Amino acid sequence: MAILEFCQWLQETHVGTSIRESTLLFPVLEGSHLLGLGVSAGTIAISDMRMMGLIFKKQKATDVMGGLLPFTIAGFVFMMITGALLFWSEPIKCYESIWFRLKVLFLILAGANAAIFHLTIWRTMDRWADQLPPPAGARWAGFMSLLLWGLVIAAGRTTAYNI
Repeated sequence: MAILEFCQWLQETHVGTSIRESTLLFPVLEGSHLLGLGVSAGTIAISDMRMMGLIFKKQKATDVMGGLLPFTIAGFVFMMITGALLFWSEPIKCYESIWFRLKVLFLILAGANAAIFHLTIWRTMDRWADQLPPPAGARWAGFMSLLLWGLVIAAGRTTAYNI
């Protein structure tokens, strides 16, 4: 089944129609998605800025990031669930939107950046957790994360307004 055919089928399901035609459910999902985004991206931004050595310089990176990680994960999971339901309500609109495609691309790149960070630099964090400036790899990963999440947010907001 082609992607467009899948989107057409998904849009016509009972769940997709119910979300799309509900007076209350769609805006609640959209607001919830933004709240999840705020928690997830906000805590990611704090972690990234610490990795770049810009904030919380007197605190170990392991302490800052370890304290934020549960909130980051919870916000991300909540954002993905609500985002999937929003997609379910308008998959054809998303399929036809270049901004949605860019959002997905930037989200994949942000995930790849996080995976590379956690498979490499994160494993040695105990050696540089209180080092200023942090190693170049940590600063680069933090910068790329901030950039990519900013692009995810911008493309997502543009998708919502159909520009």
